[in-house]
Amino acid sequence: MMPGRTWNRVLLLALFVMFSLNTWLVRILVTVSDSDGSGDSDSKSLVKQRDTLLDTVHVLQAKCKGDFFNVDQQQVNSPTNEKAENTDVCLQQVHVDSKDGIILGHQRNTKGFLTIGIPTVKREKKLYIQETLNSLIEHSTSQDRKDVVIVVFAADFNNDYNDHIKDLVVSNFKEYVNEGFIQVVKAPESFYPPLENLKQNFGDELERVIWRSKQVVDYAYLFSYSIDVAQYYIQLEDDVIATPNYVQSIREYIDLNQNEQWVCLEFSELGFIGKLFRSSMLQRLSQFVMFFFEEQPIDYLFKYFNLLHAQQKSFLRAPSIFQHIGTISSLRDKEQVAQDRFFETKRRAHGDSNNPPARVFSNMTPFSMYLPNLAYSNQPGYFWGKAPISAGDYLLIAFNQPVRLKRVLVDTGSDAHPQDILQAGVLEVSRKILPSSPTKGTPVCTDYEKLGKFTEKGQIDVDDLEKTLGYDVVCLRITMIRSQVQWLVVQEIAVWTAW
Repeated sequence: MMPGRTWNRVLLLALFVMFSLNTWLVRILVTVSDSDGSGDSDSKSLVKQRDTLLDTVHVLQAKCKGDFFNVDQQQVNSPTNEKAENTDVCLQQVHVDSKDGIILGHQRNTKGFLTIGIPTVKREKKLYIQETLNSLIEHSTSQDRKDVVIVVFAADFNNDYNDHIKDLVVSNFKEYVNEGFIQVVKAPESFYPPLENLKQNFGDELERVIWRSKQVVDYAYLFSYSIDVAQYYIQLEDDVIATPNYVQSIREYIDLNQNEQWVCLEFSELGFIGKLFRSSMLQRLSQFVMFFFEEQPIDYLFKYFNLLHAQQKSFLRAPSIFQHIGTISSLRDKEQVAQDRFFETKRRAHGDSNNPPARVFSNMTPFSMYLPNLAYSNQPGYFWGKAPISAGDYLLIAFNQPVRLKRVLVDTGSDAHPQDILQAGVLEVSRKILPSSPTKGTPVCTDYEKLGKFTEKGQIDVDDLEKTLGYDVVCLRITMIRSQVQWLVVQEIAVWTAW
């Protein structure tokens, strides 16, 4: 990792480059817009980005000593250059004494897989933190909890509230505190810069500016505290719930993107909820947000941090694994109902089906993590295939053992996406897998027999199969018989066996 002072210069130069690129893009887009009348909204968006970056450069120039845009590039790239190291700098390392910060629980001896950071402050009339912790415990396994640490940051300036949080955790979650799964921490008042005479950007009232500026500093403390706790860090708020198996979902999405250049993975579309970083980036992230704590909300700052590290696109996992449940904000007199559109709670409608163990495959491209197995498993969610969908495309269920079928039901489309149905398809079964089929890839089944055709509503339900088939099957396949431009939601595949 680059030393702090070298990183400062790289930060400044990167901001300058970003500003130049945005200005260039705006000029091109405005030229195109003037010629054909299109692109107004895009040009306005780019102009806004340009202006924000320009403001950021001005902030850096105002707060930093020296002309950093004239720093010799070789000095910037040399981590051992004495001249670069001895030059006055504007950013200082954000330091947190983790041993002094912890007020409940203990630190583990080994570094885990994931830290879950949760700041909590007092809200009028409502407390959500207990529901949040209950959800994280309920939807994790005992093995997960050996490799995950929840850091609850009692971040209110009212010590009575902080003491209440500590007592609440002791009373309700003592077992998990003793295991090292939950810690409660508190920052010294000296960590906070003066929250007076702050800039009122974005037309915000002073009370809101103080609220969001303190919030940024809260996050900076959590980042610094959590540097050595685990390999990864994910940010939550004190009013969210999790989906079942959320830890495994995080592992899978990290593995899926192991060859991508990412700084932040997102597990919720809302604000700063569910944003995951490598812990090796937390010191730098803490330093960055502390420098701009009064300039912009954290929702904006983390995106600029990503851009500065060359992450050109967002990596948003869908379905989301965290949902915002709070309506009473910690900002006085503010109510906010924000719901993640991609958070799925709906499970199989036909819970009496037994869906024997199987592997699920498809040659259709899934949207994000709406994978084929979600249509067959009991996990929340469904399969969502992206268009175009061609004749001959399929979704295949390969049973681990031959099964005697009694009934099969397939439902496509959803309440949220009623048009995403299977417009023309058939349901087929096979009793034979070729011996040459790959052991890990899609198996090759032969001698398919058609069970029926999907209705105009994208559904099929065939019964009494133990009488009409008379043999065990190893493969069940949904096959498209006509191309469609609409995406495809396979909401549920329910299978009943004869015995």
